[in-house]
Amino acid sequence: MRYKAFVVDSSRQVICVAKLDCIDEQAARRRTEQMHGEHDVELWEGDRFVAVFRAATTNENQGEGGILNRRPVSRPS
Repeated sequence: MRYKAFVVDSSRQVICVAKLDCIDEQAARRRTEQMHGEHDVELWEGDRFVAVFRAATTNENQGEGGILNRRPVSRPS
């Protein structure tokens, strides 16, 4: 399955995009979780939002493992 991980800044602007070919959503989540650090990382499968992994310095609206518990403000292009 094809996924994209969008690294976004605090203004939700895309800094870079990583294309991920993963066997399933769980594998895509694991790979994306490894990417987050200073910035949030949004995981998408095509037009479907999967998850947001919050930056280590941000703790608002976080669930377990730094995953944001709400949809992102807008879908990146």
